[in-house]
Amino acid sequence: MTIPNITHEMSDKDHQLIHQSKIFRGVNIEDLAHLIADCELFSIDAGHTLIRANTHNKYFYVLLTGSLKVFLNAALAEQFIAILPGDCVGELSLFDGASTSAQVVAASNSRLLKINEETLWRLVRASHSFSRNLLFLLAKRLRHDNITIVDGLRHQQELENKANIDGLTGLFNRHWMNEFFKRQISRALNDNKPLILILADLDNFKKINDAHGHLVGDEVLSAVAVTLSKQIRPTDLLARFGGEEFAMILPDTSLDEANHIAERVRMAIASMQVKFDGGVHREIHVTLSLGMTSLMLGDDITHLLARADQALYQAKENGRNRVEII
Repeated sequence: MTIPNITHEMSDKDHQLIHQSKIFRGVNIEDLAHLIADCELFSIDAGHTLIRANTHNKYFYVLLTGSLKVFLNAALAEQFIAILPGDCVGELSLFDGASTSAQVVAASNSRLLKINEETLWRLVRASHSFSRNLLFLLAKRLRHDNITIVDGLRHQQELENKANIDGLTGLFNRHWMNEFFKRQISRALNDNKPLILILADLDNFKKINDAHGHLVGDEVLSAVAVTLSKQIRPTDLLARFGGEEFAMILPDTSLDEANHIAERVRMAIASMQVKFDGGVHREIHVTLSLGMTSLMLGDDITHLLARADQALYQAKENGRNRVEII
């Protein structure tokens, strides 16, 4: 544990630094001299801990010289809030009585004024300016907390997007599909509405990779994803199922209507041209096989995928570039 170097006598320089701090800004120091005399003035060396996380804090600190680092998360040692001369620490845990949530460490040799809880409230009662400054300080802390929360939610959203989005095509991936499709199936069964699942697979895609390389294969997959997105309806759900395979959920759609959409998708892919190497006599034509099935009573995502996959297998066996229904 750090033992600070306590100084009982306050010099004129100390009084000047206290007066310049944010918490004493505009405060008549002379009127509060008897209360400030009850406070401790001490020094702490760089690298030593002022406030430990998950402990009970009883003091409010005013930084006069030096600098501090506030670590909000012990696991993220590179992320901290810098406390500079004139700033304060320790007020939140002092007010709410809860254990400290952050670790405060001296970034450089520092000199501080330590105010105990009783003296702090006496200062609040004795000086309107002091209490106003304290209120501003708390408001600033709350604003910072709000920003931190918003940034945290934004970061969480970014991580969720990365977890759910296929990096190559920009479509939702199988992880997202497994979760979201389940909800769609449950909703359709509860509402007694039709639902169609389509699995689509590029024909002879391995030959494209073997003949032209995986970079060209990636261009083909990206182009197919764009075309598929344009052919389905806004209410339909599209995901990259894996490799060269795609999955589509068509909510509240009859089998006949779904077959019409599947044929439209198939023809759009068949007429698509993917140019590469500058497009000078270098283009690829691809086709798509599709397997389709409708939701039945008692189905779950596993049953639905198994039937759609069987229909897709039949489309491959029956010559490719076609739609099969089971």
